Amino acid sequence: MTSRNVTRFRPAPRRQAEPLFLFDARRPTQPASPAMIDQVITHADIAVRLSGGRLKLRLSAGMIEELQEKGRLGEDAHRLADLTVVWDEQEGQVVNVRDDARLRDAARRWDALDALWDEESYEPEHAMRSAAA
Repeated sequence: MTSRNVTRFRPAPRRQAEPLFLFDARRPTQPASPAMIDQVITHADIAVRLSGGRLKLRLSAGMIEELQEKGRLGEDAHRLADLTVVWDEQEGQVVNVRDDARLRDAARRWDALDALWDEESYEPEHAMRSAAA
């Protein structure tokens, strides 16, 4: 009788691998180096004052291009636009560094998907007719 019960067991379902999500916002593959953080602090053109005597420093894409033309930054400096450095003025040190490289890449992928959905195709027909008249 036990042999009969054993034949009724089904193998466990196979687990599927996790799908590759379109919005993949994990840590960047290449971490920010101390030299990159120093360049953001030195050349930052966007500074937002935070509470507690702190500053949020960023480099804009336009400033990076300008500094590259002057020869003050290398060819791979476009990566600096992904970094946000929180600087404590009282202590004179870095509090936090945020790296948005993966978010930038994911945003590019979302742009391609968003381009498939244009607003004009969802307008009611009477609105299209009145616009043509």
